Parts: sequence; C-alpha cells; structure tokens
Amino acid sequence: GRLNILTNVGGKPLVQMFAEFKGTHYDFEDILQKSERDDWLFSGDVKYHLGTSNQREFASGKSILATLEANPSHLETVNTVTLGRARAKQYYLGNTAETRSRVMPILFHGDASFAGQGVCYETMQLAHVQEFDVGGTIHVIINNQVGFTTDPADDRSTMYASDLGKGFNLPIFHANGDDPVAVTAAFELAAEWRQTWATDVIVDVVCYRRFGHNETDAPEYTQPMLYKTINKHPRTEAIFGQKLLASGVSSQAELDAVKNDLWKSHEEAFQTADSFKPDEDMGNWVATKWEGMVRPTGEASSAPTGVDLELLRKIGAKLCEVPDGFKVHNGLKRQIKKKLEDVEGGETIDWATAEAMGFGTLLLEGNHVRITGQDVQRGTFAHRHCVIKDQANGSDWCFLNNLNLGPQENFVARNSILAEYAVLGFELGFSYENPNALCIWEAQFGDFANTAQVMIDQFLSAGEDKWLQQSGLVMLLPHGYMGQGAEHSSCRLERFLQLSDDDEDDIPNFVKDFGREQIQKANWQVMNISTPANYFHALRRQQHRDFRKPMVVASPKNLFRLKQCVSPLSEMGPDSRFQRLLAERDEEIANNPDQVTRLIFCTGKFYYELVAEREKLGLKNVAIVTVEQIAPFPFDRVKEEMMKYPNVDVGDGVHPGQVVWCQEEPKNMGAWTYVRSRFVTTAREGLEKDLVMRYIGRRASASPATGYPKLHNAEQEAIVQDALVGHDDASWTVHRPSSLLGHQT
Repeated sequence: GRLNILTNVGGKPLVQMFAEFKGTHYDFEDILQKSERDDWLFSGDVKYHLGTSNQREFASGKSILATLEANPSHLETVNTVTLGRARAKQYYLGNTAETRSRVMPILFHGDASFAGQGVCYETMQLAHVQEFDVGGTIHVIINNQVGFTTDPADDRSTMYASDLGKGFNLPIFHANGDDPVAVTAAFELAAEWRQTWATDVIVDVVCYRRFGHNETDAPEYTQPMLYKTINKHPRTEAIFGQKLLASGVSSQAELDAVKNDLWKSHEEAFQTADSFKPDEDMGNWVATKWEGMVRPTGEASSAPTGVDLELLRKIGAKLCEVPDGFKVHNGLKRQIKKKLEDVEGGETIDWATAEAMGFGTLLLEGNHVRITGQDVQRGTFAHRHCVIKDQANGSDWCFLNNLNLGPQENFVARNSILAEYAVLGFELGFSYENPNALCIWEAQFGDFANTAQVMIDQFLSAGEDKWLQQSGLVMLLPHGYMGQGAEHSSCRLERFLQLSDDDEDDIPNFVKDFGREQIQKANWQVMNISTPANYFHALRRQQHRDFRKPMVVASPKNLFRLKQCVSPLSEMGPDSRFQRLLAERDEEIANNPDQVTRLIFCTGKFYYELVAEREKLGLKNVAIVTVEQIAPFPFDRVKEEMMKYPNVDVGDGVHPGQVVWCQEEPKNMGAWTYVRSRFVTTAREGLEKDLVMRYIGRRASASPATGYPKLHNAEQEAIVQDALVGHDDASWTVHRPSSLLGHQT
C-alpha cells in the first residue's frame, strides 16, 4: 500500500522504486568512502518509510504538488507532522481561508490503528483550534478487517473502525473496496465536502488483506476461517473487469491492452533499475528541499547573533506599550513598569525580556516565530505574558506583533490542546516546510514531554540521520528541583543525552570553529542555560546558521524571578555571541587561578545556589563553571577551563581529586552518565592527564525527586555543602558523606 501511494499518487518513478528493491539506488563503496572522508554516516531507511514530493501534471492541464511524509513504523505518529506541514504551506501561501482550501492534508489509517492509537483522537481534536486548523483533513481508513493478527472484536469496542469520527460529528463514507467506482465516488464526495465545509471527513474503505502482514506471513495461523474465504475470493481487478464487460463499457481486448501496457511499463522500469544512477546526495526523497541550507558534510557558516543596542532598547520599550483604553491586570501593570525600568537601565534584563527581544529581532529580520504549548501566552510560571487580556472585555494584545519598527514577520503564540504527542508533531511538521521560521514547543512542565516520546525518538532525534530532513524545532522543557515532587522536577535530561550521537571517545578537534562543525554533524543540541543573554543568543543562533538542528532546552522555573539571574544589554550587543560554557564569573577568583584548589562544573539554575552558599562561606578557592550546551559536549571549552587552574588535583587514576561534576538530579539521571566519560576524554586527549571525575549529587533513584519538602531541602543542602567544602575522604573508607548523596568512587 505504501509503495502504491509513493508511485501512483506521489509520483515517485518506478525505476527508482525498483532500484531501491534491487539495492542499485546507492553506491555502497561510495557511501563508505564519504563516511571516512566526512566523518558522518547517513543511515537511510527502508523504502516504505521514505517520503517524496513531486509535481503531478494531468491531461486537463492542471497540476498538483503531491508530498508524502517520511514516517516510521509507529502507526499514526506521522498524522500531526503531516498537518503541521500542511498548515505551514497554507501560512506561506497567505494564511487565509482561501489558501487553506489550496492545500489538502490526507491521512491514511489502518482499521486497528485508527481505532486503537490515541494520537488519532488528539489529531482530530486539533481540527478547529486556532493556528492548528488546516481547513479539514481527509481520513482514509484502509479497513482490512484485521490488525496484524488481531480480529476486529479484539481491537475495538465499537461496531465500526471509523466510530471515533462520531465523537466529532464527522461525515463517514463507507465504500466497498471491491468496487473502484464506489471508492472513487466516496473520495470525490469527501474532497468536495472538505472543500465546501472545511471540516474533517472519513472514508472507510472496507476491503481485505489477501496475504498476511507481509507477503511471507501465514495468516491462517490466526484467521483460518477468514482466509478460507479470502483464498476463494476473486481479486478486485477481476471483479471490476467482469462488471465492465457485462455492462458493455469495455471489451476484453481493451482490458487486456490496459493490463499489457501496465506490465510492460513495470518490466521496463525493472530492467532499467539495474543502470539507475543514484542521487549523489541521497536526498531524492526529502519532501522539502531548502535552498541555501547545507548538509552535515557541507561547508557551513554562521552569522553573528549580537544585535545593535539601540534596536534592543527600542524593542524593549515596545514590549511595555499597550493601547490607550486597554485595561491591564493590576499585577501585570507592575511587571510592565519594572520591565521598562530594566530596559532603560540596561543592566538587569530578565529571562522573559531577553526571550522577547530574541523573538523581536528575528521577526524584524524576516523570520516567522511560532510558539505553542498548553500555557505559552502567559507562561506556566506567569513570566512571559506575550499575549495579554483586557480585563474589561477579554480582548487580546500581542506586543510582538505591534513593534512598529519597520517590516516584520508575524508572531504566533497559541495555547494548545492539552496533548504533548500531537502538538509536538504538529510543530515539527511546521518546521519542516521553511527554514526561515523559529518553531517552539513548550511543555507545561518538562516531565510531561515523555508523553511525546515516540515523536522525540522517531522524528526529532533521528529524522536527519534517516531521511536527511532537517528541523530547527526548539523544545522548551521546564526543569529544576524545587521540592515539587516526582512529576514537576525533571525533564529527563538523561534521555535526550542518551539519544545524542556524539561519541564519548571521539578524539576532539580543539581548533577554531570546532563548536560549529561539531553541531553541524550532531543530531541535535541539548542545553541547560543559566543566563538570559545566553538564552537570547541560543534562540537567535537557531536562525543564523545555514543548517538547522533541533534544540532541547531544560528551561528554568525559578530563574524568571531570581534577582541574580539577569544580564546586561551589552551581553546581547554586537560583539556578543552564544557561550557553550560560561567560565568563573567572580572576577577575584577568575583573576587568581593559582588560588583555586577545587573546580566545579555544573549546569543550569543550580549554579546560583552554589554561588550563594560560596559567598556565604567566603570561599575563594572554589571555581564554578557552567556547561550551557551539554550536547554536543564542548570539549574545547572544558579543556580551556581545566588548563586555567594548575593547582586543582585531577585524581590519582583510581580515586577522584577535586574536579567535580555537581547536579541536582539522582546519579542515574541528569547529565552525569553523559558528561563523565567526556570529561575524561578531554583530560586524556587535551591535557594528557588521567582524570577521575568526582560526582556530587543525589543518590541513584527510581523516582526523579522526593515528594517531601523537608527531605528535598536536606538533599539540596547536602549537595551544596559537599560540592563546596567536601568531606574527609583521605582513607576512602567513606565513599559518600551522606545517605542522601550518590557514591563518589
């Protein structure tokens, strides 16, 4: 079925299809040579997962662009990716009801998957939600009356596979798969319905599967009675042929000629496939080809992310302007007043303001910016307020769409349905269509991203490696331990780091531009950023390179209002850029590296807790460094930091010294298992030292965090104290100072 759609609907050449079966569509030796030369290997995918995009011309003179999304075996996962791309196409055509009628999304389902996969419900729930409405989707159920080996009585509780549509009051057309005329009529009616009413419509093609789940499967094991009937049942082509003959519409000779021409074209394509010339860059199935974007093996460049300070001040001022007569919430009035004071002062730009400035500058540069999620307009933590409500009449005001500083692109901030799986897929699909859009999906809490794990595993982390499909999608996942329990603390950094494809033992290149080349070949970036300015640059960097990579951000929760977590405008100015690592920020300590005997590496908001306690204790011998970009690992910057402090003991090869990795998460979570070996590689290859890294953080745990506030506070205090002061481990009889912490050796 998939191969049929690829060739007969999507327009993929038969020669290419047969070449993929024969294995002549690529030069194996050439792939090996390229991987050796470029140090990057494209893994590819099986032929029935690949997508295509072709212009189809018809005898009437009309044409369509038929695009088929690449997709994994995970049934129904591609649904909202398709809708997201469709919405993006509609947006770039003009974003009107008329343009929505010019782009028609069609989803093919199996009977068991449509009834069983919850993402189908999520997909249909998006149909009339603002900024997700695609003007109706045609859902086609290929109803084989079996799910692999499962009978309909076992794969659903309702009579029909299409009954989900009843919950949305959709028209459902049932058609006999043995009657091509009826199926065609149902498809035409569905198309006309969608074009007229701009709603979803379902076509349930009731048919059967002649063989098993694949051509070598034996379906008689599980459906013996059904397949006795199927084996005796004439093929659809024979039934339709007899109907044409009986009605006098066609003669046997005409039918034979059609079949002979079809077989001839297939045979010719099959033979020609032996001499098929493979596509040099292996990208002939990429659904959207981006002009000017380079592959992981191409020569990439990046543009500065710093911005003129006067423009930043102007944008900041516009972020504080509301129309005359607009009744602002009293609490928000105070926030806006404070924001304006901060912008005018230029020294205390907070997280939300830096984010909005990043968005604003990108809009003025012609980039569409789109952020969706369950609470993105206000922000889960009431920090963003990019769309505010009139307290008298409930009307909206969006600051970023009213900059009035020259031509600008449109900004979209839309609260979504309460579904991670479908909405993340939608934003991913939107990001596929045009590289000049910053697409962001924000989780309410980072923990909840795991309900979208299929999308993360199959599309986001591996899409370029499998399908050469780039995406610059940003995931904002609120993360941080504040005593809120197991489900409101961790975005599961460890999972994203495990999916990162940089090799822990790959000897790093410490020369200039290593960071950009490293990211270009990586599958994505994983961040835990500690300053507003660095976040500003991270957002802008997504659009200021000639390649695109997903970015996963363990975004903060308490830093939005932490007085210490601010940045001066100068750190966003013309000479500034994103910092993969931030060195010691206390000038006295940084300027006296010989006095430092303990070097702590950490990430994210925990930095501020360590610094607060260090100041309280008056310590000047402890340097604290934040790794802002965890993956791909900043080997070169870590080497520089290690070289700064000659009096820090790196360990004796067996026991750790005074180089510390400090984290809030349990030992089996967070970044520890990812960074540990990479610190060792840095010291070994860059400094010729046998480093043993010291771990200081929570003990290994099945749950990400405790639900007891007192226990949380005790754990947090124990981590901070041991990170800064340490404990007596001279004899190594005590491998950890407390039962609250993980073992250190």
